[in-house]
Amino acid sequence: MQSPLSSSGTLLERENNRRSNQARRVHCKRSSAWADLPEELLEIISRSLNIVDYQNLGRVCRSWRLFYSEFKQSFLTSHSPLIVYASTRAKKYCYFFDIATRMKYKTKLPRHICNFKFCLGVSSGYLIMLCLKTNDVSRDYLWVINPFTGHQIQFPCMPWPHCIEDYHDSCFSRSIFASFFASFGSQGQDFLIMILSKYVKVLQFCISRDNKWKQYHYYNKGGHILDIVVFDGRIYVINSDSRIGIFNLRYCDLRFLELNFAPRFGSHFDKSIRLVASNGQLFVVDSPKVYRIDLSRKEWVKVYNLGDQALFLGHGDMMCSKVINPSKWGGQSNCIYDLFPFNKKEPWKTITRYNLFPFNHQEPRETIIVDFPQKGEGKGYASTKICSWYFLPVSSSIENVRDE
Repeated sequence: MQSPLSSSGTLLERENNRRSNQARRVHCKRSSAWADLPEELLEIISRSLNIVDYQNLGRVCRSWRLFYSEFKQSFLTSHSPLIVYASTRAKKYCYFFDIATRMKYKTKLPRHICNFKFCLGVSSGYLIMLCLKTNDVSRDYLWVINPFTGHQIQFPCMPWPHCIEDYHDSCFSRSIFASFFASFGSQGQDFLIMILSKYVKVLQFCISRDNKWKQYHYYNKGGHILDIVVFDGRIYVINSDSRIGIFNLRYCDLRFLELNFAPRFGSHFDKSIRLVASNGQLFVVDSPKVYRIDLSRKEWVKVYNLGDQALFLGHGDMMCSKVINPSKWGGQSNCIYDLFPFNKKEPWKTITRYNLFPFNHQEPRETIIVDFPQKGEGKGYASTKICSWYFLPVSSSIENVRDE
């Protein structure tokens, strides 16, 4: 016969189980109610979210994850550009600044790239980082990483410069990263990285499936190449003779276009003249002058008014620039947002600023100071290692290059 103590214990367990099941049913009903929110209401909610909250929205449940995936590109397009920054003392983190909300974000770098020497550029939403581990250059490597998605690709180190003492950020003028599509013999997705040297007439590029670098020397091809950019599935270049050309990856050759009304840039091959590809158009920026390249009419067209667009002009050799519509996030149109970092010789202080210029005017309308604190990552003077515009729409879609 069962004892009263055993009987009461059994009844207590049954009551606890009943209450637990009841609480579970209530929780399931509430969860189901959240999961069944109409798409229109989710769209209203998402408008008030920052980029971090929007990413978390996609992790709530399956229906919200589907909404996140479907409307992600629209959300990113309506978001203001960010400033991505890291100082020379940075060991684990890089920072982001939202120019619309003035919010700062911090993202942790993968452990195996915390020793990166410097950033060669920002392209297609990826940071191109040079990691120097030993005195043997052949053992060093390039890490290409998307700080938002976490996607990473490793490339072998480029063959030039030949010794580690010659590596410094002023060696390189521009780096681009893109998805690569071969006309034949390609299986799976390949990636391309191309690096332009500032002082030596050489283009270096590597395709992930080959895992080896190729070099194109252009000593007999006119002036120095000032910039390279991916546009309409091809790699376009501009040189100091104001000539624009297309680089053919398959034949490793450069063909210049015959274009009318090209301005003269002078003989200074290190001048900050940039190619900018945006909204299906190709621009040349010689700040504050902007030209549009009309490929159908084969001519340069000087831009006198940006209309509802604004030019986001990056800093120095790492610059990442775009022409976009800022009205979606409350920015000012027909302006130049000029990003420029400067350093204060104080512990844990590196200052970045961007100037807002009315288009074709010399004086800034507004100067915004961004202070990136670096406490906990070392002491002493901190200079800039990464400072660039970061455009969220391109962070989820890599630009494509064909081998023709």
